[in-house]
Amino acid sequence: MKKDAPRVLVVDDDADLTTMLARALARHGFVVEEAHSSDEAMAKAGAASFDAAIVDLVMPGAGGASLAEALRVALPGLTVAVLTGYQNSPLIATARGRGLAVFPKPTAIQDLVEYLKAQLGRPA
Repeated sequence: MKKDAPRVLVVDDDADLTTMLARALARHGFVVEEAHSSDEAMAKAGAASFDAAIVDLVMPGAGGASLAEALRVALPGLTVAVLTGYQNSPLIATARGRGLAVFPKPTAIQDLVEYLKAQLGRPA
């Protein structure tokens, strides 16, 4: 892994999903850390720097849109995308209104990779 590889925080209460995303993103050259709650994500953001975060929109405790805002405050300039298994939730409009990219679950990993690389100014 290159020293300048982008660092991504993947946050979802579904441990299997975070592991799958982490492995897939790592194969595309990202350094990935997993968190399974908003509290864990904020602790990791306080301890390390990240270039991007992928956050589940609906989780126990603070939801993904609120977590995304907190992460952006903690890490200015952070690129954030949210994942959701819901198709018609008002939370999706809220997330988009906050400038967050929204991806469906399941999503093609290549779509996430292309989004991240475009946002981080790296070749796809």
